[in-house]
This record gives sequence, structure tokens and C-alpha cells, in this order.
Amino acid sequence: MPISRRIMMAGLFVWTAGLAFTPLLDWRSPNSGFVTRPDRGKLTVVYVGADDCAPCIRWRRERRPDFQRSVAFQRIEYHEIIAPKLLSALEDQYWPEPMRHMRSLIVKGGGGVPHWFLLRKGRVIVSAGGDSAWDRQVWPMIVMES
Repeated sequence: MPISRRIMMAGLFVWTAGLAFTPLLDWRSPNSGFVTRPDRGKLTVVYVGADDCAPCIRWRRERRPDFQRSVAFQRIEYHEIIAPKLLSALEDQYWPEPMRHMRSLIVKGGGGVPHWFLLRKGRVIVSAGGDSAWDRQVWPMIVMES
């Protein structure tokens, strides 16, 4: 007896939906129902910029308000490091002591601001800078990780 097209399409839909949502769940524990993922720690986002940097000003004026109103923002910790001058953006006085080690990642990446760091339990998981880094790398990772 042939399977009708409607049943086949419904089955394909259920199978596809199952695949789409499987990563959100962990496998069943042998003794109970579904278990939650282990606590990976809250995501921390650090923005680095300068008051005389045109891309930094543009991001803070145009993109930061939407980011701060987003659901993802409610789930993260957010810090800003903003120097008055681009040339002084890496000076000690603008960086909290526990974050100073991250400056070498900016220099290694070309030294550009705006720059964003994403940290999990104090460990840098993303370091990206430049005008397009927000859309290309940082925002997608925040959405995925938060």
C-alpha cells in the first residue's frame, strides 16, 4: 500500500523539527527525564572603544541601543572600556586589572577598535575588532551562546 504524499510530508516535517530542536536538549539521563546542560557560566561581553573613533561612535549610537534592549542582553554581563582618545585605548588607566591581559589580543589582531571580547568563566572565547566584526562574528555568537 503506497504512502500518501501528505503523510510523507508530515513525517518529513516532524523529523526535520526533531533534528532542529535536538541540540537544545541533552540526551536522557538513565535514571530520569531530560537533564539540563551543565552550567557553563554566564557569558560576559566586553566592548572596547574610544570617544574619537568614528566606527566606535557609530556603533554606540546606532547598534548599542538595540543590543541593550535585546533578550540576549538580559542574559549576559556587559562591560565597556572607553578611552577618550583612540591612541590611549590600551593604556592601563582605562582597563580594569583583571582584564588587562586581553589587550595583547587586540594588538595581535591589528589593534583596531571597536573591539569586542566574549568570555565564559573568565576565558576569552571570541576576540574580534573592526567595523564589521559586530555583524559578522560578535552578535551571532552572543545570540548562540546566551
